[in-house]
Amino acid sequence: MSTTIPNRNTLLAGFSSADWESQRRRVTAVLLILPVVMMTLLFLVPLGYLLWLSFGGPAGFSLNAYKQLSAPFYINLALFTLQLAFLVTIACAVIAYPLAYMLANIENTLSRLVVLGLVISLWLSVLARTYSWIIILQRNGVVNNMLQWMGITDGPLSLVYNQTGVYIGMIHILLPYMVMTLYPTMRAIDGSLVRSALSLGATPWTAFRRIYFPLSMSGLVSGSILVFTMAIGFFVTPAILGGGSANTIVMAIQNQVQVLVDLPLAAATSIILLLVSMLILVVYEKIAGVEKIFGEGR
Repeated sequence: MSTTIPNRNTLLAGFSSADWESQRRRVTAVLLILPVVMMTLLFLVPLGYLLWLSFGGPAGFSLNAYKQLSAPFYINLALFTLQLAFLVTIACAVIAYPLAYMLANIENTLSRLVVLGLVISLWLSVLARTYSWIIILQRNGVVNNMLQWMGITDGPLSLVYNQTGVYIGMIHILLPYMVMTLYPTMRAIDGSLVRSALSLGATPWTAFRRIYFPLSMSGLVSGSILVFTMAIGFFVTPAILGGGSANTIVMAIQNQVQVLVDLPLAAATSIILLLVSMLILVVYEKIAGVEKIFGEGR
C-alpha cells in the first residue's frame, strides 16, 4: 500500500485568490490588534481623561479652567514658550546644517569621531549636562575667564540664571537631534547630481541652491519639527538655567500641580499646549511641505 504525498503546487491549487486575500486580511487584523490596544491604553485613554479633567472632572462640567488661561499671565507665558522654541529651532538649524554637510561629505577620522561624539551626547543625562553649564557660564567659569583673559570684556558677564543661559543650554542639548536628522538625508544625496550641474556651467552656489538644498529640505524640516516639539515641552533646562527669569508654560503646569494643586487648570493648560503645538505643525507642513517626509510627495 503506497501513500501519495501531495506536492506544493497541488496544495496551492486548492486555494483561490479570494482565499489568499481573506487569509492576508485575517493576519493583518491580528497583527494590528496589539498596537491598536497599546495605543488606546497608553495614549487615547490618558488623553481622554486629561480632556475630561480639563472640563471640571469629578466636580462636573465647567469652563472655569479655560477662562483662567485667558489671563495675561498665561498668555505671556505661552508666547515666551513659543518664542523660545522657535529661536532655539532656528539656531539649531543654522548651526547643524553646515556641520551635517561636513560630516556627510568629508570622509575622515575627524568626521567619524564627531558623529560618535554626537551619538554619545544623546546618552548623557540632560540634568547633568544642564548643571555642567552652570559651572561653565558662571561669573568665575571658563567662558568668563577666557573672555577677560582675551581682553574682550572688562568684567564677568551674566550668562547664567537668565534667558541667555537657557538659550545656550537648550541649543546645546537639542543640537545633536538636528544634526543626526540631517546627516542621513545628506548622505543619501547623490553627489553626481551636483557634479553634473557644475560640469554644465553652474556655479557652486547655484548648484547648492538649486539641487543640494532642495534635496536636503526633508531632513531640515523633519529635524526642525523634532527640535521644536521637544523645545516647547522642555522643563529641566529652563527651570535650572533660567533662575526664575525664563518661566515657560510647562513650568506653569508643574506649579499648578504641585503648588496650586489645581488639576483641572493643569489639564486645561496641557490641552491648550497640545492644540497650539499641533496647529503650528500643521502650518509648518503647509509652508515647508512636510508630506514629502512621509512619501506623499514622491
